[in-house]
Amino acid sequence: MGTVISQTADRDTHHLHHEWTREESVSEKIVDAIAEYEDEDTDTLPPLENSINPAALDTVFGSTSDDACKAGCITFSYYGYTVLVQSMGQIIIKKR
Repeated sequence: MGTVISQTADRDTHHLHHEWTREESVSEKIVDAIAEYEDEDTDTLPPLENSINPAALDTVFGSTSDDACKAGCITFSYYGYTVLVQSMGQIIIKKR
């Protein structure tokens, strides 16, 4: 998949990076990554919207017309993982 930047020795914490200007949505990236970590097909995972609104997640830190950076982070739980998405594009996925 090529999105993992680093992984801790315990293999329970995964670091990804998301470019908000790219076409791939952050919600798809998260589901794809967790499916890969669990060696499962994305279709077998529960819908992400059971944990968070994917459309809101995909757009909350996106570019604005004045290209001002929106600072912040969002944390939610999904499929036995705690997911932290930061405005600068860092994503931390930790197995609970």
